[in-house]
Amino acid sequence: MESVLQRIRLPAATLLRLAASFVLALLLWGWVTDRQDPPTPRVFEDLPLQEPQLDAPLQVVDDLAGRTVRVVVEGPRSVVEDLDESELEPRLDLSNIDGRGTYTVPVEVTLPPAARAERTTPRQLTIIVDETANQAFHLDQEVISEDDDSLRIGETSSDVTQVTVSGPAQFVADVARVVLPIEVGERTSDFTDTFVPEARNRDGEPITEVQIQPERVAVTVPVEARGRSVPVLIQTVGVPAEGYEEFGRVANPDTVVLDGPDAAVNDLVSVSTAPITIEGATEPVRRSIGVADLPPGVDVVAPPGGEVDVVVQIRPRGTTQTLADQPVLVTDLAPGLVATSEPATIDVEIFAAEGTLSGLQAGDIATRVLAAGLGPGQHRLEVGVRVPAGVQWLRTEPETVLVTIAPGEAPGATPAAG
Repeated sequence: MESVLQRIRLPAATLLRLAASFVLALLLWGWVTDRQDPPTPRVFEDLPLQEPQLDAPLQVVDDLAGRTVRVVVEGPRSVVEDLDESELEPRLDLSNIDGRGTYTVPVEVTLPPAARAERTTPRQLTIIVDETANQAFHLDQEVISEDDDSLRIGETSSDVTQVTVSGPAQFVADVARVVLPIEVGERTSDFTDTFVPEARNRDGEPITEVQIQPERVAVTVPVEARGRSVPVLIQTVGVPAEGYEEFGRVANPDTVVLDGPDAAVNDLVSVSTAPITIEGATEPVRRSIGVADLPPGVDVVAPPGGEVDVVVQIRPRGTTQTLADQPVLVTDLAPGLVATSEPATIDVEIFAAEGTLSGLQAGDIATRVLAAGLGPGQHRLEVGVRVPAGVQWLRTEPETVLVTIAPGEAPGATPAAG
């Protein structure tokens, strides 16, 4: 029995009109859609490239961490505007990789069906693929101390004596040894800490393309300070020039650390520098100099090099004298102002040769306080002292005074003295 459809016979013209109507409807629908939701481009910058993953034992040798991709996406505006960067995951197409070698592979981006990647930068990357290798190595401990001379490092101990190095076979093959650098730093006593093993090639250079397990190793390090600290005595020969004298000696550092046989070191209560000549000196003598006359087998381990910096102070021969009750003069007051000082007098300590001191006259020593720019009120100010040639001002007591400034004119005085 023929179906109803089979019995319907449509003229060819009718079929043509139906087909044309369908095509026109599609075009109209596309035009309306394009007007309401037009194609829109959008640029996504610095998208992180996903880490490539290959089936074991293959792996990508290149370090692609931090590589980014720029993608221009195009699609309906409603779709493109709703895209979030987290939805776009640039990755390498590794489908054609089947063994070790160098490959140029395209960069793909995951997108919704309605959108497409108009432009991807870079479009492809060249990578090296190698097999993963694993190899066990003995762990060599390497102690690093900033001050080997003053410290005695004992035998270190750790539960880990062997580590496993893994990574691309070509890099694992370059590993000659695995070292555990142990930083002592400023430690001066026993300590336990963890350190990071380091793979090195035959030239001692680190190989960073491999991984080491365990990543950190705990080590106990016995540390003992070497030797004994003793003070330094400064030894001089000669005398300063006539009219000059020595008035102080300073060593930096003022102690040294000695190491050697216990009996010899323990008998020393101090050490002396090599002789420093001050014959005819008229100014301070400065030297870097070593320690002299050490017992056999005893050495200076600190400071490094065994030398200390010495200063022998030289000055003209004289006397220290305190001049009591020296009046304080307030100078440089603005017109129309007067000032008083509390205290009104101070003590001044000076140093000079005896002949110079005996020849001082009234007015040779002047104590002054500068009040320039100050207005009425109370001000705590430092005292300055003017001394003649050959005289050294050492200090004042007190060093500051309280100055009270007020409007007024001092009878018969010029307020802007000095």
